[in-house]
Amino acid sequence: MANFRQQLFQQFASQGIELSLENFKEKYQPKKENRFNVEGITYEASPAKINAGGIEFEISSKIPQEELLNRDDFESYFAEIKAVIERDDQVPEAIDMENIVHDVGGEDAKERDYVRLRYQYDLDEVCGTDVIEAELAKLQQDPTARTLPQIPNVNTMAGKVLLLCIEDFFRSEAATRLKHLIEANQSVRQKMQQQSKTASKQEA
Repeated sequence: MANFRQQLFQQFASQGIELSLENFKEKYQPKKENRFNVEGITYEASPAKINAGGIEFEISSKIPQEELLNRDDFESYFAEIKAVIERDDQVPEAIDMENIVHDVGGEDAKERDYVRLRYQYDLDEVCGTDVIEAELAKLQQDPTARTLPQIPNVNTMAGKVLLLCIEDFFRSEAATRLKHLIEANQSVRQKMQQQSKTASKQEA
């Protein structure tokens, strides 16, 4: 079980991810809970989790199956997305294609395939001493610059600033990773649509 410090880190990291999701929901089509839709593709971000290696979270996007012919095309689409994501400056800890069956009532079920990316960060990467010192300096110059969280058993300004830095980091990181996943889907989608048109012309 996570200790009190780890629970706080997880809480503020998750808050940062949630703030990022709210911005995407305002910009695009909002869906239930932690999801939103961009041009027919649903995106999702998970809350943060603490593990032995640090703090992690996942993002995912639905493969646009309606635009693809068969499972071979699903695999090709995933491989293209993976190739794009692996060129990113922050490579995920894991890149997987996940198949999920949703029960929609009665005997009906919907089967969906997703691209799922898991990112992991150690604490030094999340919030270094220099970042905390810079935030402390700002607050010392102007105590009204930012409202510090009121948390039982966290009494020092440095402790509160650390939590805000964690929130800021994951808000920014979730936004960046989701933006790159959206761009990857747009690029791969366009490429595969063009390949499909070319193949159709050749057959004709």
